[in-house]
Amino acid sequence: MANDWRVNMNKQLSLAALLALILSGCVAKNTSETEITPLPEFPNIQATNTHLKPIPPEPEARIVQNDIYQYYTPSNTEVIRDSRYTLVNISPEDGQKFLLEQVVSINILPKNKRNLNKSVEQGLRSTLQHTGLDLCYASGMNVDHNVGTLFSRPLPKVHYQFGPMKLYEALQMIAGPGYEMTLNEVTRTVCFKTRISPVDHQKKPLEEVTSTTTTEIIEDK
Repeated sequence: MANDWRVNMNKQLSLAALLALILSGCVAKNTSETEITPLPEFPNIQATNTHLKPIPPEPEARIVQNDIYQYYTPSNTEVIRDSRYTLVNISPEDGQKFLLEQVVSINILPKNKRNLNKSVEQGLRSTLQHTGLDLCYASGMNVDHNVGTLFSRPLPKVHYQFGPMKLYEALQMIAGPGYEMTLNEVTRTVCFKTRISPVDHQKKPLEEVTSTTTTEIIEDK
């Protein structure tokens, strides 16, 4: 009787051990066969209320056509009579419509005139102060790799004090004929790129521009 009980007990223990072994094998197999599904990539979009729209591309900078190393174009002025002897300009000034046309005067000479250690980049940034325009960074995206070389050069002594002159002329003067100036009108950022075509350094003849103003004088009777 006792032997039968022991035999049954051994069988039950063997079955329990076998069942535990089978279950552990299934769990290990399921764990090894589990796959990790990566998250889907979402497009570059912006949410506005309930609508989704793609981010517009960055605006491209254009080359400034008013190039002092190539040509010069005079502008016209419209006036009206304010009083008998006074004419008033009713048109916005060029410097108000086009910020590069504004007139600047620069004086960044230090008190000790022997301490001239500014770079071309510092000279350009000083010239752009309070003009509404900013200078690009040499490390920025889509910036000509030669701009870093230009910015690191020492500022010539003749560029510490100058003016009054047009802003675009001042900036091109500081950068020199090896570069063209660009303007991003959306971000109001000025930058430079290597000039592809060499500049003709032969002096061009001066063009004489004559303007005539007619003034009507009304005498009191």
